[in-house]
Amino acid sequence: MIGIAGTKADPVMVHFATRCVVRGVPFAVIDLLDTAAYGDWCLSAPPQPTDYMTGAEVVLPGELSGLYIRPIYLGRTPAEAARWRGLMDGFGAWMDETEVHIVNRPNSHQLNSYKPAHYAWLSGNGLLVPPSLMSSDTRRVHEFVAAGRAVVKPVCGTRATTREIDVGSLDRLADSEGPVLVQRLVEGADVRVHVVGRQVISCRFASAAIDYRSDRKAERAVIDIPEDLADLLVVKTAAQGLSFVGWDFKVDADGTYWCLEANPMPGYSFYDRVCDGAISDALIRELGA
Repeated sequence: MIGIAGTKADPVMVHFATRCVVRGVPFAVIDLLDTAAYGDWCLSAPPQPTDYMTGAEVVLPGELSGLYIRPIYLGRTPAEAARWRGLMDGFGAWMDETEVHIVNRPNSHQLNSYKPAHYAWLSGNGLLVPPSLMSSDTRRVHEFVAAGRAVVKPVCGTRATTREIDVGSLDRLADSEGPVLVQRLVEGADVRVHVVGRQVISCRFASAAIDYRSDRKAERAVIDIPEDLADLLVVKTAAQGLSFVGWDFKVDADGTYWCLEANPMPGYSFYDRVCDGAISDALIRELGA
């Protein structure tokens, strides 16, 4: 039996659980919010057969063949926050030592939360990254934007809609209290690649919008990416200590793949609908069902 650890408020977890039902795959649910709010847990390091977690149901995590976890905190009070920290500290220690296959351990590669370091890691591992600049120096930012089309991006890993920035938009930058991250715009199609273990599933999106996710009419198709790139992504996913990563690319007119991001906790349900459930099916296989 596989385990799903997260919250029923997360549409990605609901999507995956629904696919398991459709496929007839048995699973146990660990609702982390319910467990932290009113449940109980006993988690040992090293793990013991009697370890358990309770919430909506009682789960013995050591009996699972694999565990898919998306820890999203939605508590509001100091008491809820304290219970959540205690649960995640204990669960994290258990996951670090268990032989149960975890997708993905929360403490695995986290450079995605700081984009400049993330881009440096991508570039140093054989991937092409569009030229980027993070600076609070208005002159340098102005020169970068004036040299060609550019987009502004969040410095942290928070999801945001990518938008184009031009010289005329920089007037208010002088009043900014922090740096801005700008990146050279790559014109072309978007490709999202999900690596699940050694399985690679790719979707292509063509849109006139800067951010294709905002365009419901974007053309979409399941594709095969170049074999050497697929092999590299499998290797670099594992190198991060991860089993499941969503890789974002822009593909220019010459067919060059420019890497924008490697997401260690991909919200994949949108892409799974494009590829008829192939990502969930790969995840089910990876978890040993």
